[in-house]
Amino acid sequence: MATRPSEPLLAFLRDTVRKKGLNTAELATRTGLDRSKLKQRLAGQDDLTVDDLIALSKALELTPAELGLTGVDATTPLAELPAEAPVEPAPGPDPFGNLPRQIIEQGFALGVDLFLVLDTKLLTGSGIPRAVLEEQREQLRLRMEARWFPQNKARFLDEAMVCFLSFDALYECTLPWEAFRSVTFLLPAEAPPPPRAEPPPPSRPAAPFLRIVK
Repeated sequence: MATRPSEPLLAFLRDTVRKKGLNTAELATRTGLDRSKLKQRLAGQDDLTVDDLIALSKALELTPAELGLTGVDATTPLAELPAEAPVEPAPGPDPFGNLPRQIIEQGFALGVDLFLVLDTKLLTGSGIPRAVLEEQREQLRLRMEARWFPQNKARFLDEAMVCFLSFDALYECTLPWEAFRSVTFLLPAEAPPPPRAEPPPPSRPAAPFLRIVK
């Protein structure tokens, strides 16, 4: 049986528990975790969550350095660290954030046409005409042209994008982020290069002529 990648960490935690003279009952009291589950997780028989690890680290008074953490005071026990240490956000998009929102906001900022595919089943009560939803029963395909972005008046909320869309009339629609299946940028076609100016043909030398001299 292959060794789990977490086994070195679990072995370190088990060794620390023994060195501090604790049993699983006392450790469960300190961490607030169920005794049987705690024993299974330290034995590698059940998955140890991040919250479990933090609770164990505080109960065992482990420092960030002992856990291999960086970016904080390595000598301060986790129990004494502030609950919400300030973290500088990484530049660029957040891979753990709301991806449809980030992508669509970027499309609006770039001013490119958007081709959207949404799950029709999740658009009930969205404001999109019922006839449109019935016509496209599984997937609703929308094209939002950049030239109409000012008229769309899109608002990006935590749960949905609210915007005006034109079908047989103008409708204010609420599109929940969970309904988005794909977002495609439609780049504008490049203008053909101007025709190459051909150089004028070289002038031909004048034909020889005779001059009569009296």
